[in-house]
Amino acid sequence: MASKIGDKVLSRRKELKMTQADLAKNICTQSQVSRIEKNEIMPSSDTLYQIACRLNVSMDYFFGVEPVNNTIRGKKICEDYLESKDFETLEVFVDAQLQTVLTEYEHRYLTWVKAVCAGYTKPDLRLAIKTLEDLLENPIKYQDYELEASIHNSLAIFYRKTKEADKAETQIRKARYIINENHLFNETAAKIYYQYATFLVSEEKYEECLDIADEGIEICIKYNILFLLDNLIYLACGSKQELDIISQRDRDLCAVGYGLAKMKNNTVLIDLYEQELKKYNLL
Repeated sequence: MASKIGDKVLSRRKELKMTQADLAKNICTQSQVSRIEKNEIMPSSDTLYQIACRLNVSMDYFFGVEPVNNTIRGKKICEDYLESKDFETLEVFVDAQLQTVLTEYEHRYLTWVKAVCAGYTKPDLRLAIKTLEDLLENPIKYQDYELEASIHNSLAIFYRKTKEADKAETQIRKARYIINENHLFNETAAKIYYQYATFLVSEEKYEECLDIADEGIEICIKYNILFLLDNLIYLACGSKQELDIISQRDRDLCAVGYGLAKMKNNTVLIDLYEQELKKYNLL
């Protein structure tokens, strides 16, 4: 059993591109993490639980049971429809799933998806907002930090739509905190940084936007996340333009963002980039 646990800690840590120091922080020493991964020692149940939380897995992960977040029925379908923004079709699918026997975690995930759909298909956002607020007020035993960050992020988006800027910023800050605290540097992180930067631009807080966009860009580059990198570069360069501090290096970065947008055929962003690049005489 000890060898399986050590192997799985090592595998999951590398999957998240996390260092031993990152994993050990406030849990144990880096040396202990190294010895656990080499199967030299068996962590205590408390230490293993904290490691599981940091790695965003359940304790079952270490004992040969499939992770809970991979067993949600229809999750891939939900993700595909969310990506394509086909909320009406997705809402029908989720309603059907909610009529079946579900685990507590499956119900939480699908309720979040249904609230997202309602936010885009219903004229009144209050239902979607109330559903998301209820989810956050009623946590469940199993913690999927990526899902929790996504709930906060969705709530921030809908608060923005209802012109509740303070509430929106509170929620997006919480989403960012969860992502950073749990080292969840993936496409969800890119979404959260993009939403945060977009919010700050809408509030004309360009210095803060630049800080958030730069942080998001750094994460995307470090963890090889192309998703929304072109958008973050555009927001960073746009903020520098507003602050009148844009440099030649920034203009070159803008050209890189333009190339990414073209590679992904993001027509809206391509047009925006071309307007900026013409100002820099780079197009």
